Amino acid sequence: MKPTAEQQLQFLQHLQRLFDEGDFVATYKYALLMSLAELAVESGVDEGELELPMIDVAEKFAELYWSQTLPFVSGVPGASAAILTQNQGKQAAVVNALSVLRSQGAATIAQAMRLPDWMSTIRSIAKTVAEMPVKYLQNVGSIQVAFLYDYPNPRGKIILKPGVAFMLRTFHPLIQQLARSGWVRHVRENTRNAAVIGQADQLESFMFGASRNALAAAGVVLGKMQSGKCFYCGKTISSTGDVDHFIPWSKYPRDLAHNFVLAHPACNRRKSDMLGAERHLHHWLERNFRYGSDIAGEMKGFLADNECSNRVARWAYEQGIASQARGWVEKRITESLTNRCIEALNSDAHTDCIDLAPTSTFNQQMSF
Repeated sequence: MKPTAEQQLQFLQHLQRLFDEGDFVATYKYALLMSLAELAVESGVDEGELELPMIDVAEKFAELYWSQTLPFVSGVPGASAAILTQNQGKQAAVVNALSVLRSQGAATIAQAMRLPDWMSTIRSIAKTVAEMPVKYLQNVGSIQVAFLYDYPNPRGKIILKPGVAFMLRTFHPLIQQLARSGWVRHVRENTRNAAVIGQADQLESFMFGASRNALAAAGVVLGKMQSGKCFYCGKTISSTGDVDHFIPWSKYPRDLAHNFVLAHPACNRRKSDMLGAERHLHHWLERNFRYGSDIAGEMKGFLADNECSNRVARWAYEQGIASQARGWVEKRITESLTNRCIEALNSDAHTDCIDLAPTSTFNQQMSF
């Protein structure tokens, strides 16, 4: 049974107290909130409890902290380059553990996952997460308000309370925004980072976004698959295309290889933070069915899990339909999102996606 409106309001009130009154001596709590919200979205579970293995939570931590194991360079005269400090004392153990994997030659998280020491590192991170943020996340003042999960939790797992997964999925964009903002503020206000950051405004993109070089490399791969054509309008990209997040970054700020498409800069700007219309969704599903293994094989710098991308898309379209959002078609044209989008995402017959989409010359242009 889904939470009532009163229960959802109470959840938001607890969340607000957590950010306003919680004691954030390190950035781990922000990472844990973001990890739980992402895992809830990717689970596809709306009702009842959700059991999350601590190893899965640890892997989320590794993804979130990986980019932050590189030195931050603000470009401000007089500012030094260094790895950002994540807490008030010595450097965070998670950062140190991941830095060892970087020293072994891993430039990306995907490469790190293929190292022999990956699983031992994840087990170490899982132990740190269990001993620190899982224990203290729900502390408000001197009181523990267990609105997410009971603590102590069973060894090796977190069990989200009934209805919590639903609310993490429903309020995912808000949770991500609050956690990222708090995390960036925590790092910026840490006096040990003052000589590194200076007055730079690019801190958030460094901490959470993919590098321009990585996105450019993804664009080369996508350009070959799309025969140099825009994913949305089907016309040739005469100059440099934009690597667009099909499920917008604003809705789900994570770089998944199967979520990337190459588009005209103008099409990308016009789509902005909107979900793609039904025809684009069909095209995306068909593209991933046809080229999914190629995407996973060639975009080695990004996490590639087609089923995960599909579950995220299903969540995003369910949220869009519930809020009566409109899907972007082309230029300034939009259309209502309907349950046909969910039916397409629930179907295993993605090879027939183009046939399921409304027939038009536009769709005919879209085939690669």
